[in-house]
Amino acid sequence: MKAFDLHCDTLSALRRAEGEGRPLSFVHNDLHIDLEKLEAGGYMLQCFAAFVDLGGGEDPLAAALEQIELFGRVMEACPDRIAPVYAAGDIARNAAAGRVSAMLTVEEGGCCKGSLGVLRLLYRLGVRMMTLTWNYDNCLAASNVKEEGPALWPCPPDTEHGLTERGFAFLAEMERLHMIVDVSHLSDKGFWDVVGHSTRPFAASHSNCRALAPHCRNLTDEMIRAMAERGCIAGLNYCPAFLDDQSDPAACRSTAGLIARHAAHFKQVGGAGMIALGSDFDGIGGQLEMTDCSKLPLLERALGQEGFTDDEIEGIFWRNARAFFEENL
Repeated sequence: MKAFDLHCDTLSALRRAEGEGRPLSFVHNDLHIDLEKLEAGGYMLQCFAAFVDLGGGEDPLAAALEQIELFGRVMEACPDRIAPVYAAGDIARNAAAGRVSAMLTVEEGGCCKGSLGVLRLLYRLGVRMMTLTWNYDNCLAASNVKEEGPALWPCPPDTEHGLTERGFAFLAEMERLHMIVDVSHLSDKGFWDVVGHSTRPFAASHSNCRALAPHCRNLTDEMIRAMAERGCIAGLNYCPAFLDDQSDPAACRSTAGLIARHAAHFKQVGGAGMIALGSDFDGIGGQLEMTDCSKLPLLERALGQEGFTDDEIEGIFWRNARAFFEENL
């Protein structure tokens, strides 16, 4: 089965390895994602996030740019096997040439330092989707998970703080550029700010259902319905903490069956057409039944057992995301 995946942190894992003096080959490595695993898994498209940790003590823009540069090196190393996506037509062209498509995204809009000029530069460099926040509040918006806050389980959502004035300017400019706004990690108030002011469909690239796993990183049923009404898309996250409802986060599991349960809830609330994959591979830990991106047959089987038709499973695996990108890039 073909596959699209809306989010992974492989670029930051590769950059970290380089910084530690142990560079990894993108073709074959021990990460969740490499080129051989993508090809074995039948991937048509993988979104690669330039992930930035505002609390990491480094310049956030430099961190993003270094990962964008690394993305370019990866693309140049295997041009006959993987190629970037800048416009909707690139997906079909790459597929016809037998290449995996790679879309560059950013996880942490704070890397722009509030500059619309930097945002436009990132677009010119190939970025086609961006979260407004990660786990820190920034000059654009409030985050739902606070890295500097108390270790609460499950984390309480932030329902009071949303987009800033600068954040609304970024929302408008991203829509003008056709850079997809990604609401994963955004506060509850920020989510509703996007709903109230956006004019184009947006994405939650790697978020699950709060009704099944009560983590604030997940979407409420009201959010799911709002997204479905606006033609948005949500990627199923494989992180144990966003799938399971155990009282102890260390006991949370990531299984194909639990992912399929979240997919079934998305379908019940918002319809099967809004569901995609958003693995969060190379950014998550814990015990994963799907240990890397080549293990998608486990999820295909679990979705069938959950009552999804073959047509609906194809939609979740790739068709829904492909239609979303073709309409919105």
